[in-house]
Amino acid sequence: MMSKFKRKIFKKVSPFIGGILDTLFLTNFSRRGLDYYHNYHQNDYTFNKDVVCLIHVPRTGGGTLRAYMSENKKYHTLNLGAQHYPVSLLCDPKDFKYITTFRDPIDRTISHYNMLLEMKTKVASFGFSNWLMNDKFSRNLYCQYFSGYVNSNVDQQIYNLALENLKKFYFVIDFNKFDTEAEELFKLLNLNFDKIKNHGYRIVNKSDEDSHKLKTLCEKYNYWDIKLYKEFLNLKSK
Repeated sequence: MMSKFKRKIFKKVSPFIGGILDTLFLTNFSRRGLDYYHNYHQNDYTFNKDVVCLIHVPRTGGGTLRAYMSENKKYHTLNLGAQHYPVSLLCDPKDFKYITTFRDPIDRTISHYNMLLEMKTKVASFGFSNWLMNDKFSRNLYCQYFSGYVNSNVDQQIYNLALENLKKFYFVIDFNKFDTEAEELFKLLNLNFDKIKNHGYRIVNKSDEDSHKLKTLCEKYNYWDIKLYKEFLNLKSK
């Protein structure tokens, strides 16, 4: 863990140096630097078994869910702030309570890209295909997060682990039924439920690229996530 002084220096220097490298080589060093600064994607944390841990994959409504649960004084989620953490390799889902929201991978990926465009990140400004090729977190992010093996090239083994972990999750909200299934989760946790408030999720439409082209590229680079999502829907229907 970096000291506060080092974190401040890193926060200022990383975007500058990373931005130069990104411009020259079409990379995503500035984005990776900020992820490191915020401690995103950590997979070696621990938490108590009586605590619910939210696995917040970007652009899945996790911010709204976390904010609502943190307002409820009867129950406490793992204190991860706004950080995006995968399943911990130190806390097996069969023994610990994980919850998450699952959104169509194509919709999630395009939404993620549009958010980066809104943030004016270098790697996104070079186009959707460049982002997919140069940012590992644009490709099969669900499998990375649900398996716990982030920064990995997803293969059959990681997919299998992600699926097995997902089956053991305490609760998984279908993004398309967010309000209804969030209410089910709160009842399961014996929480008071009011109408879900939007605490950060928003529709961002910045890309002017052809939607069919974006979908085709998503399918190419997110094969395992799409496969996982289809299996999730199949399991939910049983």
